Amino acid sequence: MIEFLCTVQEGCIPENMREELESAIEKTSISILGSAKGPFSISWTEIPRDFGFRGGKPTTTSHVRGQIPDGCDSETRERLMKEIGARWYDITGQTEDELIVAARDEGWKGNTITSS
Repeated sequence: MIEFLCTVQEGCIPENMREELESAIEKTSISILGSAKGPFSISWTEIPRDFGFRGGKPTTTSHVRGQIPDGCDSETRERLMKEIGARWYDITGQTEDELIVAARDEGWKGNTITSS
């Protein structure tokens, strides 16, 4: 399964742009990872205005966090993240300083938040 969570700041990525971004991320993922890697899904989280800061100022940074099938080699993972970034910049006009792209293996359990 290929899943992505896009976290954006309120007012930075308009609703009418998200469908195009979803299509670009899906096409890029399938092109690089292959359609046999399972179903694709994407979801969005919007951080309310004045809740996200960077360097003491309201941020415009977006985060595209992916979960991809286990066993992806470094070269393929790097290509995937770079291409997703390039498409995001083309569509949104954001810069490299305004986007974080990550892709972890489906089976990786690191940094899991658990309650006490």
